[in-house]
Amino acid sequence: MMEGMPDKNTLNMSPSIAVVIAGVVIAGAILYTNAHPAPAAVADAAGQNLPAAVNVPAPTAKDHVLGSLSAPVVLVEYTDFECPYCALVYPTIKKIVSESSGQIAWVMRNFPLESIHPDARPAAIAAECIAGELGNDAYWRYVDAVFNNQSKLNPAYSRQLALQFGADPTAYDACVAADTYKDRIDGDAGDAISNGGQGTPYTVVWSKGYQAPVSGALPYEQFMAVIKSVQNRQQ
Repeated sequence: MMEGMPDKNTLNMSPSIAVVIAGVVIAGAILYTNAHPAPAAVADAAGQNLPAAVNVPAPTAKDHVLGSLSAPVVLVEYTDFECPYCALVYPTIKKIVSESSGQIAWVMRNFPLESIHPDARPAAIAAECIAGELGNDAYWRYVDAVFNNQSKLNPAYSRQLALQFGADPTAYDACVAADTYKDRIDGDAGDAISNGGQGTPYTVVWSKGYQAPVSGALPYEQFMAVIKSVQNRQQ
């Protein structure tokens, strides 16, 4: 499995490709690694070819939520903490949610691409252990710290953050060692894959049961276009 775009190691090895890809991102195009997408596909408001129908689990209080689940629109993001494009889209979604005046909430779920990101799953484990002991606010503090300092990401940095946030070191270490949240992480990733997620970030715009998928680090304007198209369906 690969991301929607080449990973950071590929970019480092191929500067010319990096320049091309950066230009494409700025233009708002999303690249796909699967050369043979499923035939049942539709073009959404951003012009992406994505599954005609998705059915990810409904957002609930068990999720990691920024905002209120009573918001008319919920962005359900399947993320990989080591993915450079997840870090790229992070401030975009954060801006969308903060500007929405409570009309848009954000749910974050796990989609670690272990074959290309060795620190992705350990980071997901750390995030879940932090949330399990310290709650939702600490989870989002971890998310913010990681995506703003992604070059530091490794198990030691995650542990440092956990203790900084107030986690008990013995409890945290035991949680990580036991892989306590394995089923949750695997379940999240499985849901993403079974609903057309081919890479990260993979976001589903949810509104009153209607779901519209967004693949990749979509720019602000195009992300908002998808959200508005979903909102218009509800009117």
